[in-house]
Amino acid sequence: MKQDIQQLETVFRKFRPGLFAFANSLVNNADDAEEIVHDVFLSYWNGGLFREIQEDNALKSYLFTSVRNRSLNHIRKSKVDYSDLPQDDVYLDSDPTIVETIALKEVQDKLNFLIDKLPSKCRQVFIMSRTYELSHREIAELLDITPKTVENQISIALKFLRKYFPRN
Repeated sequence: MKQDIQQLETVFRKFRPGLFAFANSLVNNADDAEEIVHDVFLSYWNGGLFREIQEDNALKSYLFTSVRNRSLNHIRKSKVDYSDLPQDDVYLDSDPTIVETIALKEVQDKLNFLIDKLPSKCRQVFIMSRTYELSHREIAELLDITPKTVENQISIALKFLRKYFPRN
């Protein structure tokens, strides 16, 4: 048991700074990022995965994917619900940027809907590339795939989005 705890400490010290920076870049809040990283390590420990995942690249991929997923869940949960605001045209007439903001949100919602329809690996690669701005090489290392596979997955995602996302 003591050896397991030492192993967890070693993994924590090695990956925590990068995981924290990654989570913080997604949620833009250091306290939330810290909590997300700690939750991932607790899950890693409590789920017994510390015994199963031994390879460094697989572990790195698992931890970063877990942090990404928890961060995205945190963002989804923390969104404010504006559906109870009154529907009054006064708001639209007072500031034209509100109309533009609403239109942009609709476009973003449609894009997110389509991205969610992508196959899981394709979606993961696309989000890592476009949202987190990771290079093909970085994505390949994180997911333990070739840079060419990353390029192919991004191409598939872009073709799908062009097909189903109408241009005005």
